[in-house]
Amino acid sequence: MGLFQGLNFKKKIMKKLLLVLTFLGFYSTSLLAQQPAQPSMMILPYTKSGESALDIYQNDEEYRALIIAMEQAFIDNGAELQDLERTILNAKEAMTREANKYIDINDAINRNATTEITIAPEINYQNDGTYVQFGILMKAVDTSTGGILYTGKYISTPSIPAGTNMMAVATNILKSDGGTGEGPYIQVFLAGMRRAFEKMVKEGRAIKAVFVTDDDSDFRLNDEANDDFEMISDLIETWVSDNAFNGTYRVSSSSDNRLEFDLIKIAVRDEDGKPFNIGKFAKKLRIAMLKICKKASQTMGDGEAVDARSTKQNIDKGTVYLTMPSYRD
Repeated sequence: MGLFQGLNFKKKIMKKLLLVLTFLGFYSTSLLAQQPAQPSMMILPYTKSGESALDIYQNDEEYRALIIAMEQAFIDNGAELQDLERTILNAKEAMTREANKYIDINDAINRNATTEITIAPEINYQNDGTYVQFGILMKAVDTSTGGILYTGKYISTPSIPAGTNMMAVATNILKSDGGTGEGPYIQVFLAGMRRAFEKMVKEGRAIKAVFVTDDDSDFRLNDEANDDFEMISDLIETWVSDNAFNGTYRVSSSSDNRLEFDLIKIAVRDEDGKPFNIGKFAKKLRIAMLKICKKASQTMGDGEAVDARSTKQNIDKGTVYLTMPSYRD
């Protein structure tokens, strides 16, 4: 083989090797993209009795031991979990800074939460001083909207002598199958929760949106918005259609002073794979409404400027409420 033939042969080998490496790179990237989304989580216990579960958590060592055992069980099974102690401290700091903004500490926790899923265990905990007995009903809740994604089966313990190591008891019951034969309780719960979360990532998160006029609103939903005789409400609906996840939305009512969407699907993750929640969508929705009103004033009105500060925005349990704006003074 001559010198030039040898060089050409080496070049061909290098090209083939480069093609193989490029293919493997695309393949590995594709595999990573197909990995199921792992949500960030926090455990936030609650009670149906009206008594604050967080007060019990902070004042009762045995109850706190149960929650710590749950946290450890989640972490041991690969969950990304936010520490409850740190969450409570952050909420208290927020309440100190903005005393009138929150109803209670639970409200402060939920409104400042950065996690995608809240694990809400209802613990039926009884301690008569001699014996302790507890049962757990665990739910996975979409932190952004409060919607329930998954509910585990109820598990309980027999009466246990007071003073028993509650962390050990809770750990054992979470590792057991609770008599169902389905496998360790914590693994069954996490698998069900992850399936529900992956379904939401694929199909979108369901929210609602309501636009209303109030005493300060100078813009009406039935105001003409352009030379095509479309109304402001028409353009808001067009924006929602263009920005809803997979274009999925539904208008439940429309009038001069109220436009209600009883369903808008929004993304769970943005283009970079980062969490996208109802608050981020609400901001985009508010800005879109203000821009539509501004354009309507310039095109059909006298060009008065829109006062963005006059718009009131509220988010409550998966619903965005927005008031129509007024003119700027």
